[in-house]
Amino acid sequence: MFDICKKLAAMKVRTKEYRKFLMILGLSLLAILLFIMIPFSYGIALPTGYWILQSLLFFLLITLVYINTNWLAPKFLFQKRFLLYYSILFAACILIIAILSQAETWLKVPEAMRSAAATSAGTQNQGSQGHSVSFYIFLVEVLVLGVNISGIIINKWEDENEKRITVEKEKIEMELSFLKSQINPHFFFNSLNTINALTYTDVEQSRNALKKLGKIMRHVLYNTSKETSSLAEEIEFIENYLELMKMRTSQKVTIDFSTSLTNVNRKIASMLFLPFIENCFKHGVSGMAESPIVIRITEEGENVVFYAKNKMFERPVNNEAGNNQSHGIGIQNTKRRLELLYANKYSLIINKTEGFEVLLKINPDEN
Repeated sequence: MFDICKKLAAMKVRTKEYRKFLMILGLSLLAILLFIMIPFSYGIALPTGYWILQSLLFFLLITLVYINTNWLAPKFLFQKRFLLYYSILFAACILIIAILSQAETWLKVPEAMRSAAATSAGTQNQGSQGHSVSFYIFLVEVLVLGVNISGIIINKWEDENEKRITVEKEKIEMELSFLKSQINPHFFFNSLNTINALTYTDVEQSRNALKKLGKIMRHVLYNTSKETSSLAEEIEFIENYLELMKMRTSQKVTIDFSTSLTNVNRKIASMLFLPFIENCFKHGVSGMAESPIVIRITEEGENVVFYAKNKMFERPVNNEAGNNQSHGIGIQNTKRRLELLYANKYSLIINKTEGFEVLLKINPDEN
């Protein structure tokens, strides 16, 4: 989910900057076309009326683009009312030509142009000038609208893609919250059962267990509300959990827990390793046979490596209600959390040939 959040934020910034850039670029190119390229192609000193006419054309085209972007396209193009949409655009183009023709007559632009070109040997035939100007205006309108419609369609696609990513992010957040809500009550259920058993055998131990549980609860309540915890916090949490479980289990159970990390401040998803550790005690503990449990947290390059190994017994001593079902939920939830949070950044190998062995390699750093 970290990648999705970053992707969404970057996309919003990039889209905003990209649209601003395209708007400035489009206005600049249109201004260059109307006020530099076309006027200078005449090769004569153009009258003031011509520049007023070009400015009016520029203003009308900007107005048409604005209306098309904010009203016509959403109301007709996006609703697939294509015939009506293009008919309105065609009528708008004709209306602009009519307005410019009236302005041209009022400003007496043809007479001024003829006067400016009187000394030029290449004076155009005046009978066809009105038609050629109208055709030129229509071509400019088609060009501007073509670019405008293309931009509208691209922006629409980007908006829909951004909404899709937002919905995906919200869906993942809801799913992760649901996964946590399944893990935490299950963990407390097991811990309370442990303390309940100790109250019948060792009151002092039960008090120590309550202290450990208090630290564990503090971690669960304050840290799992956040997306991540530091490795140091997670290790402390695991150590408290293991101390709690030592009070419950028999002397047949040996716990070999060690860590070797150069940077314990790296962030990782809260309680990510817990289901694998719980599994060691649910299925790897016997009151009759030796029950070694090995847990390692080390580093391998950029990866944090979690390793756990335990024997498998048919009837585990820790046979709380719902044990088999919760085992399946815990492991499956962890796999799902890994996929949601660290897609393409982890590898998980579970080996059941000799007991139960877990090897998880994960790069928790955000790129």
